[in-house]
Amino acid sequence: MTRLLKLPIFAVILTAALSMQSLFAQNASSAAEGTGTPTSSSARNASPPAAPASAHQGTLPGAHPPGALLGLTLEQATTDFGAPAEVFPVRGKEAWQDDVVYYYSDHSYLFWFRNRVWQVRVDRRFKGTILGLQMGDTRQQVEKVLGTPFHVGQRSEIFILPDRGFPVRARLFFTDGKMSDLYVYRGDF
Repeated sequence: MTRLLKLPIFAVILTAALSMQSLFAQNASSAAEGTGTPTSSSARNASPPAAPASAHQGTLPGAHPPGALLGLTLEQATTDFGAPAEVFPVRGKEAWQDDVVYYYSDHSYLFWFRNRVWQVRVDRRFKGTILGLQMGDTRQQVEKVLGTPFHVGQRSEIFILPDRGFPVRARLFFTDGKMSDLYVYRGDF
């Protein structure tokens, strides 16, 4: 399977689509309140599709178990978390490894492939608790919470997390023996 997307073009189209969706939602709410000026009677009578209720709505990605975010659609992420602070491409060594990334103000990141989240990241600036851990925890603290690592490297450890119909892994990076970066991802990708 190859990913032959032109990421800069894709990112521009995605950002434009999100902006249009946000604009549509603002216009629809303004029209409902009588403060907007819809351009036609069909626009006046149009209502946005109801978004499914979500436990994530109104929060940022870092506030949720990262494994639960894997598989989210663009619509779900936009509804639940709002527009990201930034959207940017990450280039891989090969074209199929390229990603579009949403960055949020809580220092969490959603990595996209075919309009679904396949990887979640929080960086060293993240202030919350994730997987029962906090940035700055030692390897010993991490292993006490997550158990024995599946793989131990010089700078990182990989843990097997509960399966969600696909394998889920967590890779934690350490700087000076303290956790400084965390990725949770689909292990079958």
